[in-house]
Amino acid sequence: MSKLNELKKHLRPGQVYRRSDLAKLSNAVDRHLQQLVHDGMLQKLAGGLYYYPRATSFGNAPPEDEKLVQAFLKDDRFYIASLNAYNALGVGTTQLYNERLVYN
Repeated sequence: MSKLNELKKHLRPGQVYRRSDLAKLSNAVDRHLQQLVHDGMLQKLAGGLYYYPRATSFGNAPPEDEKLVQAFLKDDRFYIASLNAYNALGVGTTQLYNERLVYN
């Protein structure tokens, strides 16, 4: 079995991977990542950060915020917040925000 096929066996839809994590499974990680991105199996999110898209009936789903931030920070000690939480408190705000805040 080729190293590329062995690498494909370890990938799971909906997961975010760092290049350093995949380097343990491949002897030519940069070439294999380039092939997987070209084939559409992986999507490059940032330098050294890749995502295996999860297919839905509406197309590919983006990664979950928690998985993405955890892979980016290499840590699970963070808090994701949104200013939209104030709407649930009933303090009179109705504006919707399209951003998240990450505290680590």
